[in-house]
Amino acid sequence: MTVQTTLQLGSETSTVLCTEDDRVVLQQELPLGTASLARQWMRHTPPTPLDIEHAIEQTEDVVMPLAAHLARTEQLQLRGSGAALILQGVGAAPDATLQWNLDEVEDLFNRIAMVSQGRPSGQEALPTAPEFYAAMVILRECLHHLRFCGVVLSALSK
Repeated sequence: MTVQTTLQLGSETSTVLCTEDDRVVLQQELPLGTASLARQWMRHTPPTPLDIEHAIEQTEDVVMPLAAHLARTEQLQLRGSGAALILQGVGAAPDATLQWNLDEVEDLFNRIAMVSQGRPSGQEALPTAPEFYAAMVILRECLHHLRFCGVVLSALSK
């Protein structure tokens, strides 16, 4: 049996899609997107630690109830405009597919946290756009609270 969980990370909303052997077993729209989260909480450029903390709290409130409904898979498939923001932010080609484990996502998030605390963004070679920060908050919280070990990022739909 092949089980796959995909987060289609959009700008205003997102969709979680779980399939087993290509059969949809869960499809849930989430009131969470990169632009909507950035508009609501990321009020500074780059966002402050407090901006990020508020965004994390909102993301946890949306994501945590999903944990009881998802079949356990090792990796989250991240697609859509949110994946494109992250790929662009780390300097990957628009059609690239990146595979990161949880530690690699945490390392990137820690770099983002340092920029939010005042380290010049140029030292970390990261964008300061609030939507990029929002995409990373959503990705990180999904990995943690939905118990994924890693993520495959692709801006292209499959």
